[in-house]
Amino acid sequence: MSDSSSSTTSGGIHVRTPGIPIKCWCGECIKELISKTNHNPYRRYYRCRYAAQRNLGNDNHIFKWVDEAFTDEIQQLDYQVRMLEEEVQVLKETITSGPKIMKGGCLILGLGVVVVVGILMYKQFLKL
Repeated sequence: MSDSSSSTTSGGIHVRTPGIPIKCWCGECIKELISKTNHNPYRRYYRCRYAAQRNLGNDNHIFKWVDEAFTDEIQQLDYQVRMLEEEVQVLKETITSGPKIMKGGCLILGLGVVVVVGILMYKQFLKL
C-alpha cells in the first residue's frame, strides 16, 4: 500500500477523499483493515472492499489511513463550529440591539429574517 490518502480515476487523476470514506468511486463499500507491513505495522486504513478482496495494489480504488481520515473530520467539524459561533454572535448582537419595526408593519429580526405583522396591513385593507 502507498502512503497516499486518495484514489485515482480511470483518467489517471488523483482525487482526494475528504473525511472518512463511505463508498469507493466504483460503488463498492469501504472496509477498515490493519496494515501488516514493516513500514506501517498495525496502522489502520480504509480500503475499497472490491480492491481489498482481490488484493489489488497501486490501483485507483479508495485507500486512506484512518488517522488521516479522523484528522480531516476534526478539521471539518472545527470549521462548522467556527461558522456556528459567528452566527450565534450575530444573533446575540441582534437580540441586544432589539428588533426594528419598519414602515408597512414588517418586523425585522435580523439575519434577513422578515416577519410580516399583518395588523397594519389588515387596517389598510379595511380602509379600502
